[in-house]
Amino acid sequence: MQDQKGSSFNGFHWSHWAVISLSLLLTLGAWYFSHQQAEQKTKAQFEFQAEQIVSLVQERMEKYEEALWAGVAALHTMPHHMTRSDWRIFANSLNVESRFPGINGIGVIHYLEPDKLDSYLAWQRETTPDYALHPAHTQNEYWPITYIEPQMSNQAAVGLDMAHEINRYSAAKKARDTGKASITGPITLVQDAKKTPGFLFYAPWYGDRQSNHLYGDQEGDFLGLVYSPFIMKKLMGGVLENSNRQVNFSIHDGGEVLYSELNQSSENYDDAPLFSKQIEINMYGRDWLFTVQSSSLFRAQNTQNQPWIILAGGIVIDSLLLIIFILLSRANHRAVSYADKVTQDLKLQKEELEIAHEDLQLRNQELEEANKDLDQFAFVASHDLKAPLRGISQLAQWIEEDLRENFSSQTREFMDLLQGRIQRLEKLLDALLSYSRIGREKNTFEQFHLGTRVTELFSLINANEAFAFDCEDNVGELNTLAVPLELVLRNLLSNAIKHHDKGQGNIQFKAQKQSDHYQICVIDDGPGIPTQFQEQVFELFKTLKPRDEVESSGLGLSMVKKILDRYDCHYQISSNGDRGTCFEFEWPFEAALREK
Repeated sequence: MQDQKGSSFNGFHWSHWAVISLSLLLTLGAWYFSHQQAEQKTKAQFEFQAEQIVSLVQERMEKYEEALWAGVAALHTMPHHMTRSDWRIFANSLNVESRFPGINGIGVIHYLEPDKLDSYLAWQRETTPDYALHPAHTQNEYWPITYIEPQMSNQAAVGLDMAHEINRYSAAKKARDTGKASITGPITLVQDAKKTPGFLFYAPWYGDRQSNHLYGDQEGDFLGLVYSPFIMKKLMGGVLENSNRQVNFSIHDGGEVLYSELNQSSENYDDAPLFSKQIEINMYGRDWLFTVQSSSLFRAQNTQNQPWIILAGGIVIDSLLLIIFILLSRANHRAVSYADKVTQDLKLQKEELEIAHEDLQLRNQELEEANKDLDQFAFVASHDLKAPLRGISQLAQWIEEDLRENFSSQTREFMDLLQGRIQRLEKLLDALLSYSRIGREKNTFEQFHLGTRVTELFSLINANEAFAFDCEDNVGELNTLAVPLELVLRNLLSNAIKHHDKGQGNIQFKAQKQSDHYQICVIDDGPGIPTQFQEQVFELFKTLKPRDEVESSGLGLSMVKKILDRYDCHYQISSNGDRGTCFEFEWPFEAALREK
């Protein structure tokens, strides 16, 4: 038994090993490529989610900036000094709480030099008797919050002087000196009872210094700031509510935490994230560092099973190919052994001329029976190999019926891919069987009309009627070997349709009667075949498109070549390599065919 197995493997032709090795390499390559593609796709999705987080924060801050500049515009439109009631009317018109979620309010900070402090306080105490600046500081200027709406929730901030604390003070001066909106470093708002991180957003306000004796810069036209206070947690809740989000993130400013979801208490937090990224942006004069990590929800929604399904399916197909080649090798070994035995017998029988004739007839009969047995063996082998394929197909259908409601779109794609691979292997077995029989079957001559027969063949192949067909037949009735000629024409027509890149087009058939043969052409308007590939398309299992893009066994043109070579027919491919291909071949007259 071991010797037989060894001889079977040793009897493999190098082409068998090449096919198996190439198939295995293609399987591993497809697995690696799909794995890389899945990884890149998942990473790209994470990159998009991370960039979207930053973009949403930036867009929201730009919207808040517009509200501040609207406040500056409102101050400019007033014909007199804006009062507390005037500011309340403006703030109510903005509808801050519904149109700007996450904002704590919007207010006015007046700039005061020491000589204007008394007149400013007297002006404010006309409407707010207990108005006062706080806390005390040593700076030679004052930046008090004069108005803030809604005032009820921000009462603790009224009269707060920005000059008392370095983050508030430095950002206020930057806004004044640059004329641009700016934000403070991390601070704790006086109106925040929970003492969580926050910041202030300033927009500078300028005007006519000659007409203002209550506030403003004596040497310039700077009058103050329109500002908004923000509690970071409340801001992020208004901008990016953490509900079914695929990423968690944190924001740092100068090493201090402004906001963080990177902890166990955060929704969908993943302590071993698939991806992590840091993005640093300049946010109105401050450098904010975003640290973005994929969440557990991202992990659950981006589990990639496709590469492993491809690998498993490829290994199954490679195993089946190995079984096919083992069976074919054993059959070939039996045939060769039998042929050797017949040859030896014939040599012995030549010495005995009287019995040689009878023995020769007997051996010829045995050889015909052996060919029949070989055909039967090939058929049975093909049938036996199809049985496990049908079992796999049935198993896949049962799995689909049981789990259809729980399938994701990717799982559906994988099941369709598995069924397609099974169908492709069945077609490959049928094609291999047809290829093995070429030249060994006895064909009969038949009288028929060439144009009518070709039109019928095309109608069978063009099931969805997507392709137009022009038949130019100048041959008409002929008596020839119908089976091999039909096989050539069917494969050429099918090849022109399957490899068309548009799914529809025009196929032409031309036939002329020459002096000693018929000249036949099949022309399509699909993609052309470059010159360097025009010989390769006749090779076994050779296709110019990936197998996933075209349902082809890779044996069609190989069968055409084998038949035409069998009857010594000249053939050629004509194509400019861009669009259109013409396959032209000669077919012998009846007399020439009967001599072969």
